[in-house]
Amino acid sequence: MTGRFIGAGVLACLAIAASAESGQSRYETVDRGDVSGAPGLRIITIRDNALKSCFAVFMAETTDSAAASSAYVDVTELHNAVTARDQRLAELLAAYEQDRGAIPGTLAPNPFRYEWQANTAQVNFALASLNNMFMRLEQDLLRAPRMAMTVVPQACLPPERAQR
Repeated sequence: MTGRFIGAGVLACLAIAASAESGQSRYETVDRGDVSGAPGLRIITIRDNALKSCFAVFMAETTDSAAASSAYVDVTELHNAVTARDQRLAELLAAYEQDRGAIPGTLAPNPFRYEWQANTAQVNFALASLNNMFMRLEQDLLRAPRMAMTVVPQACLPPERAQR
């Protein structure tokens, strides 16, 4: 849809451009048509009355139907990562509490060991979350319509001969 807006904007800019001495608009559309063998390909011939030349505008608009029909990223993958992280943090907290009270009158266990493992669990969750976001972004990009446009000079007939 945005590709059509871009194409319409280009044509509108061409049509609204400065006018020639005779009062006609500078640009006029001579011909437009779709190519039957190539779906999404449109050719528009535009005459520049000031330069007395013509241009062929080739516009191709595509959408990948295979990507559009593919399944969206499942949110349960992220829920599984949240559950795994929470479970790991609960296990670490329980292990720290057990080590702290295992032998009364001894030194407490090293908290850095548990902190390091907790940080590892948090980083693993962050990586799973980023992976999920990148997969969604990739699928959104695959679904987006694409438009390509090129303009080539073309020989044209004078306006009075072309209208016959």
